[in-house]
Amino acid sequence: MPTIETLPDGSKRVTLTRPLVTHEGETRAIVLREPSYGDFMALGDPTAMVLSVGSALPQDDMAVIRGYIERCANVDPLLLDQIKVLADAMALAEAVKGFFTAASAAVSKTSPTPSSSNSAGPSPTSAT
Repeated sequence: MPTIETLPDGSKRVTLTRPLVTHEGETRAIVLREPSYGDFMALGDPTAMVLSVGSALPQDDMAVIRGYIERCANVDPLLLDQIKVLADAMALAEAVKGFFTAASAAVSKTSPTPSSSNSAGPSPTSAT
């Protein structure tokens, strides 16, 4: 079974069920660095909201998740096609989604709540 471990620098190590074979030998784990501003602006959110009558449901965008794995992994993206165990692929996808879950939670905790004083009219510095 693959495992996902969060490292002290915020990256995530996914230990694979079957190692990848590289020119340097076997790789038993893939480390994903935390996505950067550039990654996010280029790829977007890995979860899209699908609108239905009266509801919105989250849906994973696997093309975006793949993009993050290929950009953030410590291995050549061509080596990722060696992954033949579905659970390993799913663990990499979960690791990527975990970055976004944690970031969303952090943003929610720090976002200021709207103030009713801002809705009373234009601010003193706004042009009229």
